[in-house]
Amino acid sequence: MEEEKTKSQERSKTCRCSPHSLWVTFSTMYINIISRCFGVLGTVFSRHPCLTLAVSFGFVGLCSVGFYWMNAENRVEKLFIPRDSRAMKDMDKAKINFPMESRIETVIFEPKEPGQYVLSKACLLDVLAVHHEIINTKPYQELCLSQPSTNNSPSFCLFLNPLDLLQFNQSLFSNATRKFEEAFRNKGLMMRNGRPFWYNMRIMFGGLDIDGVSGEMSKIDALQVLYFMKDGKTEPEEEKITNWEKNVVENIEKLGDALSCVKVYVNVQRSLDDAIQESATSDVAFIGINYMLLFSFACFMLGKFRNPLTGHMLLATIGICAVLLGILAGFGFSMFVQTPFTSVVGALPFLVVGIGIDDMFVIIDELDRIGPQLSVTDTVKVVMANSGATITMTTMTDLVAFAVSTWSDLPVIQYFCLYAAMAIFFAYLMIITFFVAMMTFDVRRVKAGRRDCFPVCRVPPPKEGAPAWDEPRTQTSSKLLKAWAKILMRTEVKCIVVLISLGLFGSGIFGALKTNEEFDTRLLAKDGSPYMLFTNAQERYFPLTIEVSIILDTEVNYTSPETQNEIIHLSRIASQNSFYEKTTLSWMETLAAFSKKRGLSLEGKHFMTTLRTFLNISSFAHFREDLRLSDDKRTVRASRILCYMKKSLNSIGQRNAMVTLREDLQNGSLLPAYAISKSFIFFEQYTRILKATIINLVIASIAILLITYPFLVNFSVTIMVFFGFVALVFELFGLMYIWNISLHGVSMIILVMAIGFAVDYSAHIAHAYVMSSKKSAEERVIDALRTLGASVLMGGTTTFIGMIMLAFASSELIRIFFKMFLGIVLLGLLHGLCFLPVYLTIFCRGSSFKTSDVANKIEPDLAESTESAGVTQQPRKNNNVVASYDNPVVTTEQNTA
Repeated sequence: MEEEKTKSQERSKTCRCSPHSLWVTFSTMYINIISRCFGVLGTVFSRHPCLTLAVSFGFVGLCSVGFYWMNAENRVEKLFIPRDSRAMKDMDKAKINFPMESRIETVIFEPKEPGQYVLSKACLLDVLAVHHEIINTKPYQELCLSQPSTNNSPSFCLFLNPLDLLQFNQSLFSNATRKFEEAFRNKGLMMRNGRPFWYNMRIMFGGLDIDGVSGEMSKIDALQVLYFMKDGKTEPEEEKITNWEKNVVENIEKLGDALSCVKVYVNVQRSLDDAIQESATSDVAFIGINYMLLFSFACFMLGKFRNPLTGHMLLATIGICAVLLGILAGFGFSMFVQTPFTSVVGALPFLVVGIGIDDMFVIIDELDRIGPQLSVTDTVKVVMANSGATITMTTMTDLVAFAVSTWSDLPVIQYFCLYAAMAIFFAYLMIITFFVAMMTFDVRRVKAGRRDCFPVCRVPPPKEGAPAWDEPRTQTSSKLLKAWAKILMRTEVKCIVVLISLGLFGSGIFGALKTNEEFDTRLLAKDGSPYMLFTNAQERYFPLTIEVSIILDTEVNYTSPETQNEIIHLSRIASQNSFYEKTTLSWMETLAAFSKKRGLSLEGKHFMTTLRTFLNISSFAHFREDLRLSDDKRTVRASRILCYMKKSLNSIGQRNAMVTLREDLQNGSLLPAYAISKSFIFFEQYTRILKATIINLVIASIAILLITYPFLVNFSVTIMVFFGFVALVFELFGLMYIWNISLHGVSMIILVMAIGFAVDYSAHIAHAYVMSSKKSAEERVIDALRTLGASVLMGGTTTFIGMIMLAFASSELIRIFFKMFLGIVLLGLLHGLCFLPVYLTIFCRGSSFKTSDVANKIEPDLAESTESAGVTQQPRKNNNVVASYDNPVVTTEQNTA
């Protein structure tokens, strides 16, 4: 008998020294320290509530000073272009010889009636009226990109207008079609942009059907006119040109009603920025409606209309105000550190309110379990000691999810995540300070027997035989969640839940493999905005053909036949790429054919002589735009050839066109040539978004795993939570596939946020499961759902209500926010209240530690303070477990018992 006892003691010592036992001891100590800290904070705030409120208001006021430095940024090139991208470096290098820094203002003319011909005299008169309106808007002559004057011609502004060929002479408008056909046949007829008329025809005429030999035009559906303006290099110049663009748009809108034949669609360089700004401000009214819904829901859920004493309608209102103060402080602090404010940030208040109210529900739920025996200070102390750890854990997971994305290459993501992290952090601070201080007054009200909505009035005594108003009672929501938990624990129900979860996970993997990375700038604009109408018209008549320059700007021997053949080979590389048209514009290829036909030499000293002869012929003069000669005109300093992306490529095709051409040039040419287009700087984001998403999701997942592990104590429980939010992310990919939402900057933000939200919904339940005193796994699940299931459900509901008004937003981008968050809430609740409880009973049946041991470790000082105050709590069920959510505090006498 003594031997068995000795062996048992040895096994106990060995068990206590095992890694698992050491980790449980560390986690218990860690949770105890956090609980004690929050207990101390609760004591301080409850004893000095007025001082706490004053400090909170002062802190928010100090942070709000940051609004003085508010810098709204809606310029696309400042938000959606990755920093230090290859395209930007190539652009800086190329502009030394081939400047691309121009603003292109585009006007599209479409007949008002289906039967009208856009080249009729009446329509061309309307085009002329718009042209005069633009060039007469001052200071056009000063701001236009102009051709420098020479000995033979004065300086003139650059634009591309078919009326230029008619010399803007109204008498020639009647025979415009014939004039354009003649111009097409004249291969040497040059236009202001330095290219021949035949080259510009498909840029100017939409839906063009033309005979390639005779030039006979059988169909034209629309006209497009381009105006080339200087790009402001300084802030005053930028402001000047943007003001001119604004005046042009307003003047054309006024002129539009007076035009009899055509509809006009205008797109200036600032149009997309204006569309983003309009989209951001068009839904401001929804913010007020949204907060009214949140106030109503919180007051309804916490009001307890059948109990005039222990309801918390006023406290719920104060909780929402606390979150709003946190948002105000977070935004102010972000602006103080010079973070630009973007239109996407406007959706944050809808999001952060839901997160903050979730914490408020957890605290109030804990408050409702405390009996009337404790003093005001001890009540607040116990509430904070037992709820502080779990709300800290969920806040940290949200913060990490956003903090990871602040390192993104895309400025728009970086700015959004910084604002989000600050708003969530300061909302959390306001909840544990401002709200707790106000909760102290609410506890005083309850103990003074005053009504919830009208504290000046006292509550009537309860009916005879009824329990006291302040006696803790099980809420209806807790009863419903307990009944749901019992159903969930049936064997047949578990099997169904497992099958559903696996089916959803498989569907999510399928959706992740099918999700595309397309991004349409129309997502940023308001429905029916001028930018949206213009883009639709351009898509109908002028499918986007992107011109790409292959530039050779290093010193090479152009007189060498080998070099000449390599330059000709560059155009073949482009034409053989599946994303590019077969047609290229190569000066060297044309020069070689010209010299062969004329019997001229291109070798050695004869090269420059033949080149000058070639460029002096009118039909080849436009190639001057593709060559840069040395100052003495004796050598070629730099050159380029032009190739063209295929029309109507989506963003994925455009990305692949850019990447594959770079690879082809690097691997297939001996020359140090590189490809560049102004559009490439926007395509760079498509090359990084998938990689950035995967990296952010992995880093955020690992960080959140490390954060939650000490709080959840049990490694297997932590892994269940981890796999839960991994599955949720894949399921969101499945929803994205169903809703035809592509992977871009905004959806990437939401996917990273989904990790934090998934932990919010699951971690509360997992923490309650680990801390439960029940013996079997099924009983612990029922206990966890009974105690915290209602808070999780209400938290998810408030997040949904906080975002519901976004469903009616006028911008598709904001509606994507709503769709994604709807998926997060529904899937998060499904995982937290359905999938996770089932999997806990399958894979995590064992308890991490003996709850009877924990009872003597967690918060003994609270018990001592209760005893010293002469208050003894009446025994209730599970009263031997301090850490239980059912009864967080026991006295010394109960511990002894």
